[in-house]
Amino acid sequence: MSSRPRHHGPELTRRELLRRSAVLAAGALAGPALAQWVRGTRQNLAAAQGVEVRGLPAEVTPTGEFYIVSKNPPGFDPDLDASLWRLEVAGRTQPLRLSYRELLALPSMERSHTLECISNEVGGNLISNAKWRGVPLRMILEMAGADTTVRKVAFRCADGYTTAIPMSDALHPDTLLAYEMNGERLPSKHGFPARLLVGGLYGMKNPKWITRIEPADHFLGYWEQRGWSQEAVVKTMSKFTTPNSGATLPAGRPAQLGGVAYAGNRGIRAVECSIDDGRSWLPAAIKSVPGPDTWVLWAMDWTPPGPGSYLLRVRAADGTGQWQTADEAPTLPDGASGLHRVRVYTRA
Repeated sequence: MSSRPRHHGPELTRRELLRRSAVLAAGALAGPALAQWVRGTRQNLAAAQGVEVRGLPAEVTPTGEFYIVSKNPPGFDPDLDASLWRLEVAGRTQPLRLSYRELLALPSMERSHTLECISNEVGGNLISNAKWRGVPLRMILEMAGADTTVRKVAFRCADGYTTAIPMSDALHPDTLLAYEMNGERLPSKHGFPARLLVGGLYGMKNPKWITRIEPADHFLGYWEQRGWSQEAVVKTMSKFTTPNSGATLPAGRPAQLGGVAYAGNRGIRAVECSIDDGRSWLPAAIKSVPGPDTWVLWAMDWTPPGPGSYLLRVRAADGTGQWQTADEAPTLPDGASGLHRVRVYTRA
């Protein structure tokens, strides 16, 4: 069973209150856009609607810009016919078979959800956020009379892809079998007719083109057989989207730093930036999050004191207060770690 908590936030300590007062002071001294980012909850800064910080991504990634990763060669992803597709769900006695129309007729829910590929490098672009609609997986398992006492739920897909998630995650009310993305039919390249969305796990555990669901005590999926993590729990990450590494900024004038941070369903409590390669840290403002399983946008104003070269770093703390590790690790087997750095130059 999964032990990953759905975080609701601890009580504030005196030290945290002092820290957050410093964040508010930083926001009050920031530029016109960041001055609108004010403390709204115990975990993050709530942003006024319409705030724009140049260089930040859209809070909801346009479908055409959402990252795509597939095990299949280009041109060989499934392109399924909705009228022929069937979802088979193993039950205790006989399997449940759902057509696409029957799936759409079930009670559904919409929510925002971020996906990150386990092969995303530190500072990489294999992370996006969208609004999805689908049917809670728990409902489908109950309809099938599936055995929920086993350890895992396995998924088989039209392209031969397989993976499994803990039963506890499968039964969580936020875990969806999604058929809609950003208000439109799920695109074929994102898993039409149906794909999984499960909080806190890398994209490899959110399979596309699902055709069969089956409870199992032991199951080793496609990437797991090739040495990738069986758990695939998202590591806390943060990155700059502005400025770009190598950018030249005017000395003595405010510059905006910003980007995204993500920790799966643990949420993000704080983001900090360093302008001296990690020797000291300053708090950044965090925009309100669209949901419990999404990234956050962060930003801060910085005025370079004079001409020169600066190595900037960013780090994030998840909802439990744990800071992301600075220890560098490759993507294989369980996701990259380390702090994103960009070097900028300033001129008079």
